[in-house]
Amino acid sequence: MEKNTPLIEIKNLSRWYRDNPAKLFEKLNLSLDVNDFFVLTGKSGAGKTTLVKFITGKLTPPEKTIFYNRQDMATFTSEDIQILRKRLGIIFQDYQLLEDLSVRENIIYPLELYELGETVIESKLKQVLQKVNIKHFLDTPVKLLSAWEKQRVSLARALIHDPEFIIADEPTGNLDRENTQVVADILIEANKSGNTIFLITHDIHLLNYLKAKHPIKLYVIK
Repeated sequence: MEKNTPLIEIKNLSRWYRDNPAKLFEKLNLSLDVNDFFVLTGKSGAGKTTLVKFITGKLTPPEKTIFYNRQDMATFTSEDIQILRKRLGIIFQDYQLLEDLSVRENIIYPLELYELGETVIESKLKQVLQKVNIKHFLDTPVKLLSAWEKQRVSLARALIHDPEFIIADEPTGNLDRENTQVVADILIEANKSGNTIFLITHDIHLLNYLKAKHPIKLYVIK
């Protein structure tokens, strides 16, 4: 798809806390276009993670509020959701890695789900290792890694299958300033290479670093 083409559109989306009249957000409107570096920020409890759940199909939105490739996500079947998720690369604050598997096994796991051949898998692994410097501990079990090393593995896993867009949900919450900047640089390079980025953060240092280094589209949930 061409740039400036809507990938995700959100129209007048409201969300309440369960068993509470207070709203997470009211009549939220935003658009994530192809090749955007979109940053969503706001205070804790503003509904950022809830929004990610809508976009990834974990929550079903009301009709005519969230559109993926101009299709109403409220109408998506379970099969549609699975197709969508195959087009996503997701980076979590808590990594969500398979702790007993090696770094290599975790990174190539999405490709094995798609039943790609060994030659294709090795080629894609080589490409992603050029973007994320983790060659020296590929065969190490994930459970032995530091927080920063786990986040690198999570980044590599999200990038390896050339996703249509990448969702990074608070990816620097457990990192120091130096490693936060490294994560930012990897995401910037991914965006320059054609990946659409949807970053959720309340990390002011990360936000300021991105503003100084790369064009971003910023939306603040109040």
